[in-house]
Amino acid sequence: MARDTKIVNDIQDDSTAELQAQIAQLKEDIASIAATLTEMGSRKINQARQDASDAYQDIYEQSEDALSSLKDSACSLEQQVTDYVQERPVTSIALAAAFGYLFAALTRR
Repeated sequence: MARDTKIVNDIQDDSTAELQAQIAQLKEDIASIAATLTEMGSRKINQARQDASDAYQDIYEQSEDALSSLKDSACSLEQQVTDYVQERPVTSIALAAAFGYLFAALTRR
């Protein structure tokens, strides 16, 4: 009977040692998976930051181009109005008076 107990204890010790080894391996695997996921998340965050920065830069450049175009158009319109007033001063005064009268009539109501 003592011999049977020793065999059972040996089997239990072997099983326990094997289970401990498997648990240690699982811990290592989980740590490795966690490190991989952390690295992947970090890469994704860096890529998202870079994409956002690129999009901001593109929008900034487009807005500068649009603003420049708008300024050019305003300057061109201003020059056209100035030229028209210089070429036809009486007509310009008459148009200004007519627009003033029309504006006053519309705002009174």
